[in-house]
Amino acid sequence: MAVTQDKKKHWFIPHDQAIPRPNDDPEITQILVGIYTLDLAKINEVEQTVYIDFYLGLRWYDSRFDSALSNTNLSPYQRKLEEVWQPNLHIINQRNLDKELDEIVHINSQGIVTYRQRYYGKLATSLDLRRFPFDEQTIKIELISFSYSPEEIHFVEAEELNGISSEISLVNWSIIGLSSHSHAHYLQPEQQDYARFDYEIKVKRHSSFYAWRVLFPVALIVFMSDLVFWLEPTQIIPQITLATAMMVSLITYQFILRQELPKMNYLTAEDKVIVGSMLLVFIALVESVTSINLVAGGYRELALSLDDILKWLVPVVFMGLAAFAFWV
Repeated sequence: MAVTQDKKKHWFIPHDQAIPRPNDDPEITQILVGIYTLDLAKINEVEQTVYIDFYLGLRWYDSRFDSALSNTNLSPYQRKLEEVWQPNLHIINQRNLDKELDEIVHINSQGIVTYRQRYYGKLATSLDLRRFPFDEQTIKIELISFSYSPEEIHFVEAEELNGISSEISLVNWSIIGLSSHSHAHYLQPEQQDYARFDYEIKVKRHSSFYAWRVLFPVALIVFMSDLVFWLEPTQIIPQITLATAMMVSLITYQFILRQELPKMNYLTAEDKVIVGSMLLVFIALVESVTSINLVAGGYRELALSLDDILKWLVPVVFMGLAAFAFWV
């Protein structure tokens, strides 16, 4: 049995409940939802936001208008949104969205009520950056009615109204899919389920730019540190200077790259490569000191053997580390 509105205690301020739902209890009111994305301009990893421009279309049947207009030849007409029943939707992940159109509905002689609005601004989006820069993300538009439960209204995707422009200005990303689903949203303060509709845009990052910007420079630093194994163990100053300089370069490089990402409690794929590279450069530094001491102690052949092993092992380990971090 549907929950009646007079039994609810809303944590949020509802719209005027004096206008009852179009259908008598317990029949569910069906709301068709269509979202057409005009533009995605920027995904901000630090703020966890996306700038978006989209049209929202809602359509539902109100038998009261059908009965009133069925015997007339009136063309579709307009009324203010506040003058008719409406599902009282909120975009809960909006951060700074503006509306462009007037708050009106169009009603035809069959009792079909249509609402259209254009929104533009920022939406909050939860980003999983574990595979950065080879990651895929889901941008959501989260619609919730804080006045009606799933037993009272049900959101249905209007496929003919959904879509995305082919000329979006989002750089470094590709659109790989669109989806939507309706479900219940449980609000703990009220211990109440509310009707919710999520529209999802799946995007994939263009990784080639980051491969050249991150992987290639880090690889150069690691391979340059590998040169210490090719020097004579007696060349103390060049070995220590080279290994130390490469370690400082990696630390500085990581610090610069981290400015583009939020603080997280996990390592991204990029972080794993850089941290692993630091360990390899540190091994080069430790081995340099070790080989110098071995030569000083009369174990020159052992020092050369150690150099011969690590001069090939370090590049192989680095390539394996990069493959594991980025592609596994």
